[in-house]
Amino acid sequence: MFIEEKKIDELIKISHSAGKEILRIYNTKITKKIKKDRSPVTNADIAANKIICREIQKLYPEIPIISEESKKIDLRKRKTFWLIDPLDGTKEFLKRNGEFTVNIALISNKKPVFGIIYMPINSIIYFTKNKKSYSGKLKSNGILSKIKLIKTKKRKRNVMVVSRSHNLKKSEIKKKKVAFLNKFNSNKLIQSGSSIKFCLIASGVANIYPRYGTTMEWDTAAGDAILRNAGGRVVNLDRRTIKYGKKDFKNKSFIAKG
Repeated sequence: MFIEEKKIDELIKISHSAGKEILRIYNTKITKKIKKDRSPVTNADIAANKIICREIQKLYPEIPIISEESKKIDLRKRKTFWLIDPLDGTKEFLKRNGEFTVNIALISNKKPVFGIIYMPINSIIYFTKNKKSYSGKLKSNGILSKIKLIKTKKRKRNVMVVSRSHNLKKSEIKKKKVAFLNKFNSNKLIQSGSSIKFCLIASGVANIYPRYGTTMEWDTAAGDAILRNAGGRVVNLDRRTIKYGKKDFKNKSFIAKG
């Protein structure tokens, strides 16, 4: 599905509006609940979700929206839909370390064909347009500046990025670091929260991101779109490309590569 450039600008402004509300709560009072899956949800998740879903529905009333914080719908007869994570990296948000993002993706025929990842803490945004990926900076009014085409970068030894709150806990880093680096032919490891890891690979800062265990489609869709359009890919351990629109929205273990 093709998205007009004017509507890309509107979608970027939507991510900016959600990010402003997230930052307002981040700098005032955060409230938290625990969901059925034992993951945390905050008042910022809910507030950002309302903004994104409301505004996207105005732009594309005919396309259904799937969000982490909304009721899921039956997609069996739907080839195109939005996948939203209004606040990716809730654990990092609660730690107040700044490593959280707004994720917006469009899925068509089981593939992510458009993606936005916005980092409210520093106003940096990554997005796709015309089958290419870009980074930029958002001004206070949500207008793009410092736009830059991004591409993956090949190295003889990989720079690996892993999850800050999942793969390597502080008590395990020394024990697992050497084995992990050797397994993936890496000589450097970066830890980061949320979907920022996909952006690091797409922009050539890192080369590989292994993720073991279950993730949800809204965790990966925007990053997958950005990485694909920058020259990378996301595959399951059997080397098959991740597909979207699964009945339970669950991903298996995967490796994101530059």
